[in-house]
Amino acid sequence: MTAASPAAAPGHQRAGLRAWVVAAGPPLVLVIVLQGLYAVAAARHVHPLTDWRVLLTLLVLVPDCIGRRYVNDYEDYVRGLDRPDGVRPESALAQGLDMRRLRLAGLGCFALAWVGLAVLAAATNLWLLPAIALCYLGYFGYAGGPRPLGHRAMGELLDFVVTGTGVTLILTWLNAGRISADLVLASLGPGFLFAALMLHNNARDVEKDRAAGKTTLPHVVSAATTKILYAGCLAGFYAVDGLLVWRFDSPAMLLPLLTLPWAGALVWSFSRSRIGPSLISWAWLYYLMIADFVLFSIGAWL
Repeated sequence: MTAASPAAAPGHQRAGLRAWVVAAGPPLVLVIVLQGLYAVAAARHVHPLTDWRVLLTLLVLVPDCIGRRYVNDYEDYVRGLDRPDGVRPESALAQGLDMRRLRLAGLGCFALAWVGLAVLAAATNLWLLPAIALCYLGYFGYAGGPRPLGHRAMGELLDFVVTGTGVTLILTWLNAGRISADLVLASLGPGFLFAALMLHNNARDVEKDRAAGKTTLPHVVSAATTKILYAGCLAGFYAVDGLLVWRFDSPAMLLPLLTLPWAGALVWSFSRSRIGPSLISWAWLYYLMIADFVLFSIGAWL
């Protein structure tokens, strides 16, 4: 089902600044900025950091994340995935935003992020520019175009390769000035966490997505496999963390292990629940990611 008009979101005339802020997804923005902090902390063990690079790296992630959120909400609305009678309360549609303006705002945020990233790339290595462009193609390929990859059971793969691993590797490259095997290893950690986040979201929305004609990974694998993959993604982060402790000879990087009981509780709840809307809120995974990124960054600086 396709929405009749991108501007037809109900109540958009009443939408104010607060609605735009809510639709931007502050929890996700925080996670993405902390992903940048994780990358910078890893880069510190390869090359001395430059203050202005670190600051600009963290700043560009704010419009980058907001742009992703706005454009994704626009695409979900146009494709009928988000409807007034069934949408998460923090979405742009539920907040009553004008969908045409939402798309323009999202593209404007992307443009702002691109400027900052171009400055960083020009000061580091121009080969970063095509690498950054590939990441944005991945963003648009997930929800946009005639055959979105996110509608073909590839969301988790995209989040692992692009949103998690690829973005983190680029951010480390921008700050370390080069790529190393250790930085590639470090970049896999966020890759596992973002893949788990996408899997949790798709498992929760399996019924809504099926009704809208969207195929996600939980539609093509069994419930048992979905639960095993979820546990594997979370375990993957801690495995990477353990290897980094050895590679960087930094015992303080073990700090994220403090969240293992939390991760275990998430896996237990996920594995004991039926795939669908009754799953534990993915907000708890957001909080886990925040804690993991913060603890890793603290450990990397100690």
